[in-house]
Amino acid sequence: MMQLLTLVVISVAVVILLEQCEATPSPIVLIPGVMGSQLQVKDQTASKLCSTGHKYKDLWISPLRVTLHNICAKRELPLRYDANTNSYHNNTKVEIHVPGFGGTSSVEYLNPGLMNTLPYFHDTVKYFVDRSYKRGKTIRGAERLAADELDKRGYFHRLKTMIEDMYKTNGNTKVTLVVHSMGGLVFLHFLTGFSGINQAWKDKYIHVYVTLSAAWSGGAATVQSVISGYHGIPDLLLFAYNLISNFIVPIGRTFESIPWLFPKASVFGNVAFISTPSKTYSANDYEQLFRDINAPNIYRAFQGVQGLVSDYPAPNVPTYCFYGVGVPTPEKFTYSKDLTPSNAIGL
Repeated sequence: MMQLLTLVVISVAVVILLEQCEATPSPIVLIPGVMGSQLQVKDQTASKLCSTGHKYKDLWISPLRVTLHNICAKRELPLRYDANTNSYHNNTKVEIHVPGFGGTSSVEYLNPGLMNTLPYFHDTVKYFVDRSYKRGKTIRGAERLAADELDKRGYFHRLKTMIEDMYKTNGNTKVTLVVHSMGGLVFLHFLTGFSGINQAWKDKYIHVYVTLSAAWSGGAATVQSVISGYHGIPDLLLFAYNLISNFIVPIGRTFESIPWLFPKASVFGNVAFISTPSKTYSANDYEQLFRDINAPNIYRAFQGVQGLVSDYPAPNVPTYCFYGVGVPTPEKFTYSKDLTPSNAIGL
């Protein structure tokens, strides 16, 4: 997985683009990557330990709830697949949402209430606020829960409405979209797959589309993360994941977002990025790989998201792609044992 660019570089890159505006500076929408938004939970189970009553409480990233109370996270974080509707849902009596859609607080820091020790977009937001941008007006966040069914879940409609509102309330000034990692795929899906917009809409409302380490063709580390847990150098988003991989991996296997970041066969072909003593796996071997570790949900989710953005359709808006260089990026993982349902996690 591509490493997160330093926020200083992000700020400078975006500033250069915003200076192209001659009049009112372009308002900014931030779209985070996977695991890049705070999450809150309302758990109405009978368990005194986990129940939140009728209130939402911090879940991601709340170290207390995710680690010390991992029994709660084990029922609150996983998604449940419904074969009758081919869709994913929260577990019974569990509701999860992203707090403050349209604000910036849930993407500035990932751990509210813990002295804000896990910053994400904070330095970027602060940079522009120090230069007369206003949170919730000229710089806003478009947080989301999932990758699939973004239209059905109403996310694309809310995103469209927010962009239009920002355009109108900022002197009919076109909007800049700044996206990171999977956020690049989300917005490309919006631009090319959402029936609610057309080229005239893009020409009217979008100034530039800025992608920061967008996961266009995927990365091998995302596959490792659902096999045995991510063991790479932790960055801001994966720090907590590394600490709790032994119990978070089974939870991650229920998410439909992560398979969207798997290496694409159209780019990687038959190049093996997972190797064991008796087998190798490429981007054409996902069905066999996840059968070997008895994780059919992952392959089912992969089938559901792989076609959301295929063949890299042109967004037909001014687009800038920024990516890191000189950053160690894993290309292949070699396991000392063959992968089985009983030994994959923790290898």
